[in-house]
Amino acid sequence: MLEKTAVRAKVEGITKVLTIPAVVHKVTSLIASGTSSASEIADEIAKDPILAAKVLKLVNSGFYGFRQPITTITHAMVLLGLDVVKTLVMTASVMDVIDAMNELVQGLWEHSLGTARACNALAERLNLPNPEEVALCGLLHDFGKVIIAQTFPAEFREIRAVVEARSCLQIDAEAAVLGVTHPEVGMWLLKKWSLPPKLVYPIAYHSNFHPRRDFADRTAVVQLADILARAKGIGNPGDRLVPRMNPDAWAFLKLTMRDVEDVCDQLDAEVGAGLLG
Repeated sequence: MLEKTAVRAKVEGITKVLTIPAVVHKVTSLIASGTSSASEIADEIAKDPILAAKVLKLVNSGFYGFRQPITTITHAMVLLGLDVVKTLVMTASVMDVIDAMNELVQGLWEHSLGTARACNALAERLNLPNPEEVALCGLLHDFGKVIIAQTFPAEFREIRAVVEARSCLQIDAEAAVLGVTHPEVGMWLLKKWSLPPKLVYPIAYHSNFHPRRDFADRTAVVQLADILARAKGIGNPGDRLVPRMNPDAWAFLKLTMRDVEDVCDQLDAEVGAGLLG
């Protein structure tokens, strides 16, 4: 097992695997300034046509459920807000890594989309503010698996072998082999990118809920959404199990089983409509 400090240092020092283009740094600086207009930020993104195309691909990928295509970055910013667009820019800049992960664990992207759509449906049912941000947390909840696969390939192969041999959750195999888990790894990198805690915390703690932690409502939603996507067989999260819902997280949400059934029906409809593939 590797030393945790060594694992973190390697994750935070990623440059070759996850190169963030200069335009991404410029965009995040503009957003952080609080004085730049949507059109100024959109113009900066448009300076990298490939990045802009990837951002629009994400916006239209199905996890927000837009029925009409979003064709401009400015329109996306109006609909989704600056924090979401900032995270989409970050995600778009490493989409090649996500695509590579789908080759290693086929179906991870579909699972992430399913979790995002379940997050959105649950957040709307709970009347949480900014459900599109909660959906984005769902989309990126397994981002750490991408980082582990790309940064620690030998350990990742061992993790996959442990999952198969023990029929366990991948997160348990990660802890056994690497000494850390994908939510922790994802948190380290997303913090390094200076994403806001309201987006980082639900990703970091979706498998380790605590009711007194900041953004506990979003974290509980991501946990339940992941479980529902697994139960519905949407994509492949890396193992074949459906984890138990944390009782504190379930109590925190104050949902009924009828609520859950309605969200599952919505997921079934979206799968049937081809929105999650």
